[in-house]
Amino acid sequence: MALKIPENFRHTRSTPFWNKQTVPQALLTHHNTKKGVFGRLSVMQGAVKYIGFRDEHDETPEIEVVIEAGHFGISPPQYWHRVELLTDDTYFNLDFFADPDEPLEGKGIGQVVNTHRN
Repeated sequence: MALKIPENFRHTRSTPFWNKQTVPQALLTHHNTKKGVFGRLSVMQGAVKYIGFRDEHDETPEIEVVIEAGHFGISPPQYWHRVELLTDDTYFNLDFFADPDEPLEGKGIGQVVNTHRN
């Protein structure tokens, strides 16, 4: 996950900080960021495993990265993934950055995250 968010992309949304009790179920299951949107996962405490998949139907991970406290990971647009909280005290949030030329629809996390699987 050694990706870089393009400099011209604009910050569009920050989520609240989540823990094992408050993390949205959608993040723990197969989902992706929408077209033209990068996600940045910042871990404040504990650790999160980022699990990436080749496509929306693949169940075998092509990448697994552990993001520890004080670090962050970047998820590219339209890349299918899920996260797993590795410690009981894990505390993290997400920031989303969008291509200024890409129209975004929806509200809140639905504006930047796609959980629909065929």
